[in-house]
Amino acid sequence: MTIRARRARPETFAPFGNVVSGPAGTPTSQAAEYKFWSDIADYLIDGRTEIGLCTVYRQKTPVITGMERHLRTPEILIPIDAPFVLPLLLDGREPDETAAFRVNPGEAVVINNGVWHGACLPYKKKQSSYFVIFRLGTPHEDVEKKSLPPLAITAA
Repeated sequence: MTIRARRARPETFAPFGNVVSGPAGTPTSQAAEYKFWSDIADYLIDGRTEIGLCTVYRQKTPVITGMERHLRTPEILIPIDAPFVLPLLLDGREPDETAAFRVNPGEAVVINNGVWHGACLPYKKKQSSYFVIFRLGTPHEDVEKKSLPPLAITAA
């Protein structure tokens, strides 16, 4: 089975969470040396947060065979040096209903609690690094994993 990735846009990503991109309106505050936009996204995390770093490497065939989810925290992903493709699946859906989204540097995504997600895949690069932000301790206390039949991911 092959899943075709599409660009992460607020309207298509909404069932899974939020897309954060550059602001378009008047800055909240500005001076000669800066412009600041507040409240371009929000999320709720109960407790302290942690920031991690993940680097993913291009595989000969971009296939995923499993996903994970976190029930007590959203997960924020911010590309650092290259775009990535993020596979997502809503709870109760079949693997052939997996969606995949391309996220570019300068954007971020907030994955809602309980949404299944696979490891990101680098997009048109040998590797991609990204920040991962979620509730402190999540990798040790709040990870549920499941296997999937092999899903090939192609990028748009």
